[in-house]
Amino acid sequence: MNNTNRALNRGLILVAGLMLLRAATLLGLIALQSAFGRAWTSGAESVRLAVSGWLQATPLTAANLGTTMHSWLWIVALAALAGIVTAMLAFIFRQGHGHAAVLINEQATDRDTTRVDSSVAKESLRHALADYPEFLSTRVSTYRVAQTSVLKVSVTCRRGTSPTDVVRIVNNNLRALDALLGQSIPALLQISGGHHMRASRGPRFQ
Repeated sequence: MNNTNRALNRGLILVAGLMLLRAATLLGLIALQSAFGRAWTSGAESVRLAVSGWLQATPLTAANLGTTMHSWLWIVALAALAGIVTAMLAFIFRQGHGHAAVLINEQATDRDTTRVDSSVAKESLRHALADYPEFLSTRVSTYRVAQTSVLKVSVTCRRGTSPTDVVRIVNNNLRALDALLGQSIPALLQISGGHHMRASRGPRFQ
């Protein structure tokens, strides 16, 4: 889970894949088909002449230099390229940053705000689940999903542990946490170890 739009993520991967596939196909045709190679060369020359005409028809005029030999289309192209690079960097640095430091942040009154750090749930659940011999290790994380805080509880169980018992134990401790916080927090339970089972839905989990 992270805060990246899934549709945007898959869309960018699809577009990049199609562009790479198209480039590979063109290179293969140029290398294997001489007629296609000649047509490609002719078309590339036509494009070069057209671009040269555009650049010559759009000279850059400077206040202190008058008309220069450069085209203002280069400035537009550089601005567009800078925008694309900035957007891609923002997209890259956003990956995997779905962890949230705040579990609850609500406006109690006009002047008061109720704020609960995710570390409260993390430490409470870890200490509570550490008392059960069924678990070898536990990990609790908080994520923001659709503007809602969601707990992810990952437990590693001893071999032979029933997943039903695991769900019951974690569910009971989550209800105790809900009573402590005064509201129900959605949760995702991941079970590993033993037979490498995974349970993500139940009466308590979403």
